[in-house]
Amino acid sequence: MTTAGCRTAVLIAAAVLTAAAGAGLPGAAAAARPWPAPPRPVTAGPVGPSSTYNTLTGVSADSASDAWAVGSYVNNRTGVRDTLILHWDGTVWSRVASPNPGTRLNVLNGVSAGGTNNAWAVGFYRTQAPGALPLILHWNGTAWSQVTAPASGMPQAELNGVSTVSGRDAWAAGFAGKPAAGQFSTLLLRWNGSAWSSVDSPDPGKTDSFLQGVSATANGGAWAVGSYQRGTTLRTLVLEWDGTAWAQVKSASPAPAGRYNLLNGVSAIGQGRAWAVGNYPNSTTGPGQTLVLQWNGTSWLRVPSPDAGAGANVLTGVSATSATDAWAVGDSQPNVSSGPLRTLILHWDGTAWSQVSSPGASPASNVLTGVSADSATDAWAVGYYISKGVRYALILHWDGTAWTVR
Repeated sequence: MTTAGCRTAVLIAAAVLTAAAGAGLPGAAAAARPWPAPPRPVTAGPVGPSSTYNTLTGVSADSASDAWAVGSYVNNRTGVRDTLILHWDGTVWSRVASPNPGTRLNVLNGVSAGGTNNAWAVGFYRTQAPGALPLILHWNGTAWSQVTAPASGMPQAELNGVSTVSGRDAWAAGFAGKPAAGQFSTLLLRWNGSAWSSVDSPDPGKTDSFLQGVSATANGGAWAVGSYQRGTTLRTLVLEWDGTAWAQVKSASPAPAGRYNLLNGVSAIGQGRAWAVGNYPNSTTGPGQTLVLQWNGTSWLRVPSPDAGAGANVLTGVSATSATDAWAVGDSQPNVSSGPLRTLILHWDGTAWSQVSSPGASPASNVLTGVSADSATDAWAVGYYISKGVRYALILHWDGTAWTVR
């Protein structure tokens, strides 16, 4: 089962690390730190081990009794932002210990479950040295451990999404570059059962090209999505793996010149079908609108999608189980440039996308950053909510009838 990494705001690749490090998150001491406490139930009350900051950025369900959610939290003892991994066993979500190699920052952006003994999680970490390093973690059925990522040769490299096909085949996507020069390029890594290696990928942007998500299928194909800069415009970027090489495929960028077009997530279901989601600004009012693209086996076509709020509307993740069942999640703002963010969930029934009622856990902001559907009656969405100034992890579940907070 695949899932993609995602972002909740309009991002330009050169600002990703700065935003992550500077969004009110404290620095860290250089000393090594222990892993989190043993697993514990997290279904009751605020979700997350931190008293200040907890967030989930990716989720992947392999079955009704096996799902993973990943993100990060600020360690109460050290003040360092550490990895956060939760597991669903069919009854309860529990926290599972996870490595934190960085002495300043450890972030997980995406996760993909490939069975009870195989799951991957990706992100990035920071040591005392400048820049960032790609972070890859693997679950072997017993514990999560760090797996070596190939050197990018760049001072900054981050992974945003991962997709597991089998124990011998997985993809990870992100970007690498030079922050000081404002230059970033796409980054695609492949697992062959023994090691991760870099695979050449197109960089259509002269300064910025970055990937936010990847989705692979059992027939050997794969899609990766993101954005690239051409002049003053940020355009959508779609790459296809045909079993031999990655190539750019034409995709819609509806925003006017000088604005942005973002793709944050992708989900391929085989049979020549795939979905990609993101957002772009309204040419008249300015706030973001949802953006949904569909691969019909020949080309990527823009499909109408609802906007829930008069303010910004953002889609950060998508998950499809069939040609008549797909989910997309994100957030919306009721008023232009004001008011708390609300969860946004859209559903595809084979004919059209429509908004589905989705709850929040707080009267303040509630944001969804990832979704994973295992069947028509089992899907998970994750993100965060704000309560009394504290950010907590948010988990929603679809049971075939309604979305509820878990």
